[in-house]
Amino acid sequence: MKTRKIKIAGAESSTRDCKRLCLVHYKELKINYHRGRDDTYWRLQCERIIAYKVTSKEFSRGNYLKHMPIEEGFFEVLDSPWMSEFGKEENKILDKCKHYVLLFYDETVEIIAQKFAFEQLKEKPTSFLNQT
Repeated sequence: MKTRKIKIAGAESSTRDCKRLCLVHYKELKINYHRGRDDTYWRLQCERIIAYKVTSKEFSRGNYLKHMPIEEGFFEVLDSPWMSEFGKEENKILDKCKHYVLLFYDETVEIIAQKFAFEQLKEKPTSFLNQT
């Protein structure tokens, strides 16, 4: 399995650096997280989601993820075994998708979607209810 570390502001993290604060899925997927290294808050927003899963760190190193780098960080899986489970040959929509693996402090979030955007928040988020 080939991976590459995501080199986008807000995605660059190191060991035990990012902690997920909130995840909401309504028409799109939004994840707020805190990066401890510089005490900043970020949001990852995903559109056209095929699938996502959240697994506690103790159980997230099974199957194909056992080949992930040891340190935390955010990665794109270039030859995703998970995407192939959806029948990539038959379903051309997956050609436009990416598989991201987000290794947070105490859990792993995996997302297959077409569009990903990282945004730095100006202040600590209080709730998704009053944010767009």
